[in-house]
Amino acid sequence: VSLQLECEMESVLVGGNYCKYSRILSQTPWLIDGSRRTADSVQELIGEPIAAHFKTSRYLFHSAGREDVDVRMLGEGRPFVLELQNAHRVCFSPEEYERFAAEVNGATDLVAVSRLRSVTKDEFTVLKEGENKKRKTYQAVVWLSQARSQAQLDEVLSRVHDLHLDQLTPIRVLHRRTLATRDKIIHSAQGRSLNPHFFLLTLDTSAGTYVKEFVHGDLGRTRPNVGTLLGCEADILQLDVRDLRLDLTTPTTTATT
Repeated sequence: VSLQLECEMESVLVGGNYCKYSRILSQTPWLIDGSRRTADSVQELIGEPIAAHFKTSRYLFHSAGREDVDVRMLGEGRPFVLELQNAHRVCFSPEEYERFAAEVNGATDLVAVSRLRSVTKDEFTVLKEGENKKRKTYQAVVWLSQARSQAQLDEVLSRVHDLHLDQLTPIRVLHRRTLATRDKIIHSAQGRSLNPHFFLLTLDTSAGTYVKEFVHGDLGRTRPNVGTLLGCEADILQLDVRDLRLDLTTPTTTATT
């Protein structure tokens, strides 16, 4: 009779916010048929150097949602938690966490981290449960097939207030998402004309809204959309997340280091 016993340390949770400044960077390693499509990922640029300080190579990357490869994450950033498994060092001071963040930020201009700290299981739960409750502000450059003035943009978009959308699963994600119609909300919309055929669109939306599809309509799978609202064809040239409102802290729990 043989007996093998393995002992591991309880996972350590490290949280923070990240910004992503690249339009060719995936959040996690992007593999198709075993081949990488991007050289780096947000997960690796943040996780690898931090995991090294905890003397482990095993970690999981959790975040409050994700942005597409070609979408920047700006503002205060997106909350994330690193779940460091079987770490051989677990206690660090706030000053050391500041140094870790500076190390990540100094090694690349693709991402930046802030508010790096130890977090509790309660805060981790807030992150996971908040994925479907957060509100986000987006900014997009939009093309229109017909000229629209600033006054015309204001007249239409000023009426957008808690606008409900019927969003059928977008064509671009059908290979990995269940076919379903989702009720999403555009809380507000503003437009700033760049020229008669292009404008800067700012949206405040509910969690999980497919903003690209709200702009171009996805062959009628998202209704209403920018095209139906403005009475012409619309398409999106670029998209940024400008703000994401989700606080990991809870009234009864504080982070420990």
